[in-house]
Amino acid sequence: MELPKITVPTYIVTLPSNGARHRVRPFLVKEEKMLMMAVESKDPFDMINTTRQVIVNCLVDDDLDIDKIPFFDVDYLLVVLRAKSVSETIDINFQCNNAVEGEVCGSVFPVTLDILSSELVKDEGMVEKIELGGGIGAKMKYPSYADVKSISALPDVDQKIRFIQKCVDYLYDANQIYPSKDMDDAAFSTFVDGLTQAQFEKLENWVDNLPSLVILSEKKCEKCGFDHKIRYRNLDSFFL
Repeated sequence: MELPKITVPTYIVTLPSNGARHRVRPFLVKEEKMLMMAVESKDPFDMINTTRQVIVNCLVDDDLDIDKIPFFDVDYLLVVLRAKSVSETIDINFQCNNAVEGEVCGSVFPVTLDILSSELVKDEGMVEKIELGGGIGAKMKYPSYADVKSISALPDVDQKIRFIQKCVDYLYDANQIYPSKDMDDAAFSTFVDGLTQAQFEKLENWVDNLPSLVILSEKKCEKCGFDHKIRYRNLDSFFL
């Protein structure tokens, strides 16, 4: 018996990094099952691989390599897919930290977020080349989605140096360029250990100010009446 064929809609997504336009389709039941199984596994690397596969499945165009685009482009693709597959809004609970007569209000109230209103927030003053002195420097790059998520699974003591390493395109001195793809973890750690605190802070500052997707919203506290300008960043919590 031949069953009816479902027509799946497609949508145009404009990537925040470069304005490139790509067509996507929503999650299907099979992709939602894949994501739920990955979440239940509690394995961060399973989640990374599944997320990557789901996005690849939902790309109608085949000319986008998600391993070569910045992590925030992948985050944005996830947001759009979630919106088109499940709902364009999500309810969160927000706690009011407004001070009232010397005490924190503490009221918790629901806020409905329009997830398609997400914006890319970036520091326009950041430069890709960081001079460390003596003709030595680092050319920085945006890490991939897999890089960001895999690093977040590491112990806290290792995260910052590995994160910086993933954000270095290459190191250079007066005579040579040292591509990051040719560096192992031990060599990069040795390089970092030889930096002054001021030099390390230059690299750290770049990593700490990477662009991020933020959902903006406004809500008045029902208890104290304070008007909150909400900037919600935890997008991973609701893309399923």
